[in-house]
Formats: sequence, C-alpha cells, structure tokens
Amino acid sequence: MLLAVILLPGLQSCEKDKPGVEQPAVPKGHLELLKSVDLDISEPSGMCFGPDEATLLIVSDNTNKVYETTLEGEIIRELDYTGNDLEGVAYNPDDNIVAVAEERKREVVFLDYQNGQEINRYQIDVDMQNENSGLEGISYSTNNKAYYIVNEQLPGQLIIWNPQFDIIDKIDLNFASDYSGVFVNPAMAEIWFISDQSQGMYETDYNTLVKKEFQLSRTKFEGITIDLQNKWVYLVNDATFEMNIYKILD
Repeated sequence: MLLAVILLPGLQSCEKDKPGVEQPAVPKGHLELLKSVDLDISEPSGMCFGPDEATLLIVSDNTNKVYETTLEGEIIRELDYTGNDLEGVAYNPDDNIVAVAEERKREVVFLDYQNGQEINRYQIDVDMQNENSGLEGISYSTNNKAYYIVNEQLPGQLIIWNPQFDIIDKIDLNFASDYSGVFVNPAMAEIWFISDQSQGMYETDYNTLVKKEFQLSRTKFEGITIDLQNKWVYLVNDATFEMNIYKILD
C-alpha cells in the first residue's frame, strides 16, 4: 500500500510537459516581511521545524554542523555531528530522527535527534554533471513516510525517496533557474520550493504544477519552512546569515 501511495505524484507528473499544451499564467502571491533576524550561524543553507514546531533546525555549509534554535533564531544546542557540504535538513517525527542532505556526496544522513549522532547514511542516485549542483534541500512527509529531495540543477529535479524502497520517483523541474530549498505540506498536498537564482518561492501541487509564485527580495535564500496555521514563512539566507519571517498575504 505504501508504494502505491507514493508513486502517485510521478504517475501524473508528465502531463503538464506534453508538447503543444499551453500553460496558464501563474498567479503572483504577496508576502509581508514580519521580522529579520541576524543568526550566529555562518552560511545557513537549510532549515526545518523541530519536534512540535517548537524549535528550528538549521544547517550550515560553512561549519557543516546542525544547530537547534528557538523560533527567534537563538542557538539552543549544536548537534554532535559534522557533515560534508550540508545543504538541507528535515525532521522526521515518526522516528524522531533528523535527516541531512550532503550535496557533493549525494548522500542523506540520518541522525538521532536526542544525541545528534549518526545512525545511517544512504547514497542517492542522481545525475552528477556538476559536483556543486547536487542535493540542495530535503523535507519529510508524514502522509506517505517519504522524503522529498531537490537536486539544485543539471538537472533540476524533485526526488521522492524512502530508505525501504530507495528512489520512488524523479520529477524534472523547469519553472526556475535552480532549486535551493523544499517544504512539503501534507495537509494540503502541496510542495513549496525556493530558488536562489530566480529569487522566487513557488507553491505547487504534488505533481509540481505551479499554483502561485512569490518574488523574493534577494538571491541566496536556501532554506524554507512554513507555519501553516499562521501562514508564516521562515527563510534563511546563505549570504547575509539572516532569517526572514514573512506573512503570506495571498
């Protein structure tokens, strides 16, 4: 049953790419900046909520460490793990583990949330045309127990993966210049992407058809998580070492 559920996005994903099918104009969304916070984390490159959405987990591709912070970005602790070119992080509440994406190695590493130590690591089979354009973001879906991983570019792809079944599906992405972060919203069957080079945030369905596009204020936003109840978007910027909190207006 698990396999049937998580294969569904891929079964329909090619429909929007058929030649001769004109795509409708993408509606533009609007954001309000609520707060900008300076982080004591150099080159923050990925983020997610921790347990019960009470904290944040942020990775740095400078120190290659995982930090747990308050929702205001103040560091609570540093996990007992040092990675290699960390670019994405996801919390799995089902198993109480933290998954991090190592870009150059094309690996996903599982860490114990409590002690921060490595549990296991997995090679992700993606094309490697450029060593520095690999795994760039990761998010976990409680609906189908799968991880959603973005490959930055060459090719830009969404990879649906589970350690039991390995790669479930690969979906080519073509709505931005690159893909630097991803957030899955299981409640609404949505996937959110951010793009560094395109300075954009994109709300899509599970087939990665863009429903709404948001313009961002600058490049180098590389981590995203969303408070769905309040419609707050948390973004971290790799260049400015900032966390920006936005309100989704429409």
